[in-house]
Amino acid sequence: MPANKNQLLRMGVIIEMMRKNAMPNYRRFMEEMRRRDPAGTYQLSERTFRRDIQDLQTEFGAPIEYDASARGFFLIDKDWYSEQLMVEPFEMKSVVLGQKVAESLMPEPLRTSINEAVRSLLARNSTGFSERAEPDMMQIINPVQRPLSSEVFCTVFKAWEKRQKLQLSYCSAKGTQRDMVFEPHVLAWQSGVWYLKGLLCGTPKYSYRKPYDTILAVHRILAAERIVASFQGDQRLLESVKKGKLFEFSRYPEVRLHFLPAVALQARERFANEPECMQQEADGSLLVTLKDLAEYEAVDLILWVRGEVRVLAPEALRNEVIRIGEALLRNQK
Repeated sequence: MPANKNQLLRMGVIIEMMRKNAMPNYRRFMEEMRRRDPAGTYQLSERTFRRDIQDLQTEFGAPIEYDASARGFFLIDKDWYSEQLMVEPFEMKSVVLGQKVAESLMPEPLRTSINEAVRSLLARNSTGFSERAEPDMMQIINPVQRPLSSEVFCTVFKAWEKRQKLQLSYCSAKGTQRDMVFEPHVLAWQSGVWYLKGLLCGTPKYSYRKPYDTILAVHRILAAERIVASFQGDQRLLESVKKGKLFEFSRYPEVRLHFLPAVALQARERFANEPECMQQEADGSLLVTLKDLAEYEAVDLILWVRGEVRVLAPEALRNEVIRIGEALLRNQK
């Protein structure tokens, strides 16, 4: 059996990576461990990694095999688990906190499935919280979400999970309905709306020679059906979303705003994680310089402080604010 707690923790990470289809090998495992250790102090030999794999197979009976084409290990049975690899208290705390977030974001029946899974874990493990803590006393208030068809969402979720293509009937924001074949690469939640970012492959009767990137709002999918055809995940699409660019909106290279004293405190709180972008003025106002900002984000900032801000640059943003102001005045008459 494992000689120490460190080996148990390493084994837990290896199994986690396999369940995520990350196909761990020594290099991928080390990359994951260094990601979890920002200080970069984690060290482990390849020999120790392979011994961990062997112990999982022989001591715990884990059904692990090696895929030469993917150059990594995988679980033959994804549902396999071992009672001996107990969940650590701090890990259970993360599970319970994750459940609270999922309750506010996930539609049914996934929400119920997540709750049942967590209850099953709690039946065998401590919550990891202090004895005086009441997790239900923490609530996450989520903006109103667009109504979703449970059937459609579950079909979309399964297709994303299994990397299967979808045949969809989709209604655009202009009310145009069309049928399409789509690869759901990235499932993303933003501002109360679930989106799919992926490749549009064509229609049920015609395949495009070159599929192209597009984004679909899940609540606008009228009907969805999984197709047997599968696809490989496109890391390029994932990286674009991770950089905060779910949508390819027009962007300003630099925006300079002068927040007036009445809202300077709110502005300082909002940009507290970017102190280098702020400059305090003697009259209590605040100068803020922001790089690579989407046009809609810049406008939202101005509306957020109800106009208590001057646009110093760029000129195009100042003109857009004036246009919006004139439209507001015109539409109130």
